[in-house]
Order: sequence, then C-alpha cells, then structure tokens
Amino acid sequence: MITSLYLGLLGLLYIFMTFETIKARWDNKISLGAGPQNEIAHFTSAHNNFSNYAPLFLLGLFVLEAQSIHPLFLHIASLIFVMGRIFHYLAMRGKKMNFRRRKIGMILTIASLISLFSCNLLCFFLK
Repeated sequence: MITSLYLGLLGLLYIFMTFETIKARWDNKISLGAGPQNEIAHFTSAHNNFSNYAPLFLLGLFVLEAQSIHPLFLHIASLIFVMGRIFHYLAMRGKKMNFRRRKIGMILTIASLISLFSCNLLCFFLK
C-alpha cells in the first residue's frame, strides 16, 4: 500500500520533530506552552502545524488509493507533501525563521492537499 509508505515516512518525521521539541523544552526548562518570551514557539508551532495537516493528507491518500487511482499520481502528491512539510520544518527550526523556506513549504503542502481533495471530489462525482 502506498499509504503505508508515506504514513511511515511522515510518522518518523513527526517523531523526530517531537524529540527536537522535547529537547528544546528541556534546554529552556519549559514544561507547557512556548515559554514566557516564546523561546520555543517556533518548535511548538512547526510541531502543531504538522499534526494538523498530516492526518488529513493521509486520509485523502488512503481514500484515493482505495479507489485504485494511478499510483504515480499518489506518489507525486505524497512526495510534494513530504517535501512541503520538510521545508516548513526547516524554516521554523532555527533561532530566526526562514520565511522563504516557510513559504515554499506551505505552497507545496497546500498544493498537494488541493490535488488530493480535488481528485477525491472528481472520483465521487464521476463514478
């Protein structure tokens, strides 16, 4: 199953981000929130953002795969999503946010979501 591959990749990326967020919490002695001066806001924001988009993407991917959509389309949309999430994370990772990387990450993420959601609608109306 194609969904299994991307669930595994995205899951590992999420775990990596989780460990980096935990490390930032330990280093800054912050147990809840982003700290009094938002010291780790960039880590928590990237982590939360990922956890909002990834499940929706995986659900859309699973539904299309169950309808036997061409695997090449599924792989291309998935690779674009994964790259988008990596760009977004790298943009948020440093002390100073890289707006260019963040923009690229969000464009790739949203483009892949739009392609999956549109294809799901087409499958519904054309079948």
